Amino acid sequence: MLPVSQILDPIPRVSLILKGCKLVASDIVEKVKAAGVVGAGGAGFPTHIKLSATVNTVIANGAECEPLLHADQHLMARYPEVIVRGLRLAMQATGAERGIVALKAEYEEATAALQRALEGNDKISLHLLGNFYPSGDEFVLVYDVLGRMVPEGGIPLEVGVVVNNVGTLFNVARAAEDISVTHRYLTVTGEVKHPVTLRVPVGTSIAQVVEWAGGTTDAGRGLTPDELVLIGGGAMMGQVVQATDVVTKTTGGVLVLPADKAIIRWMTRPLANAIRRGMSTCDQCRDCTDLCPRNLLGHALAPHEIMRAINYGLELPTHIVTAAVLCCECRLCEAYACPLELSPMAYYRSVKRELAQAGWKNTVHRRKDLTPHDMFPYRRVPMSRLIDKLGLTAYRDYPVPLNEQEQRPKEVRIPLQQHIGAPAIPTVREGDKVKRGDLIASIPDGKLGANVHASVSGKVAEVTEEHIRIETG
Repeated sequence: MLPVSQILDPIPRVSLILKGCKLVASDIVEKVKAAGVVGAGGAGFPTHIKLSATVNTVIANGAECEPLLHADQHLMARYPEVIVRGLRLAMQATGAERGIVALKAEYEEATAALQRALEGNDKISLHLLGNFYPSGDEFVLVYDVLGRMVPEGGIPLEVGVVVNNVGTLFNVARAAEDISVTHRYLTVTGEVKHPVTLRVPVGTSIAQVVEWAGGTTDAGRGLTPDELVLIGGGAMMGQVVQATDVVTKTTGGVLVLPADKAIIRWMTRPLANAIRRGMSTCDQCRDCTDLCPRNLLGHALAPHEIMRAINYGLELPTHIVTAAVLCCECRLCEAYACPLELSPMAYYRSVKRELAQAGWKNTVHRRKDLTPHDMFPYRRVPMSRLIDKLGLTAYRDYPVPLNEQEQRPKEVRIPLQQHIGAPAIPTVREGDKVKRGDLIASIPDGKLGANVHASVSGKVAEVTEEHIRIETG
């Protein structure tokens, strides 16, 4: 393996942090904003906005609860000091007196590395989680770690907490050194010859990423490329992607799976089919509700009830149906709980879209007086059982090593919107030459957004409203 100095972008010799010259909170926020840091473990919320809040606790989310993914585990094991530095910066920016790194107890190598990195630190501690899904959900995580209940329709900030993925904090630490977000760590596994966790430039095509993992498995396994489906992200909250799609700042993995897997059916099933199946076969067993993470935390979300309301044509809106806004779309209801493979989540997604189009504002589902269900500790879904139910057991024990050697695609197509908020505005034109790390698109004035930087050095070949294509030639 190459030494770190040859793998990562060079870090300036004079480090403000390492030299003991602390940045003030506003400096940290501005550097994070300039570097284009967004949430690496979710929808890509701009991190500089989170770090502008005032809280008493910052949680580093290292749960990585999506089946088969390993990128965060590798980051914690390989760069614990960088993640801890990022956590300290987040604490300083938000005024937090306490920092906690939450990760699963079974991540033994990462746990040992972080324990060494935290020796003598009395403001940051580890919290070891069980191997359950969805342990990385912010609402579940805040309750597990601190015993605090995030209100319905709320965010951790309302209970004095900011939650950042460990990959986000890795980027925060590098942003303090004026290093922009240009690469993404992601796991490539499933029907590939060499499952691996790679560090790849943002904008790299999914096809190229699969090729770097050795390509798809041999035909001797009974599969042809036409019988394989690509998933961007995880098996539970990811989505089917095409080979021409690209890696973004939020892509945690690429799974190559046979098309006949149940998880593929769920991801590709038309909404009309999901509702028709629900109307014809839902027997109101309420298994979906009994295992719903939000329901177990006391939220007024009952998946079996929305099935009943819509199936029977009850008038809209009702509190049962508008509770769709509380759904975190973890997919447990359809992928694990329902014995008939029905999908309350599909109903919820449809209702969310309709409510948004109608301009509906959530003033109903805002309760703060929440009490967890008595069965909350006993209805958690073990990861091993989930993987078995998903039909992914064959891939569970694949070794997925970390390979940080420099990957050089012939071109990248960098999306202008890899984050929540408005798309970035291009600052380059076709024909311009750029170096890796150069700003190529900036946040629109007065808008929520994130800067975008060149992930490779080369020539700008195309600028559109959706992306900037750079050829490395």
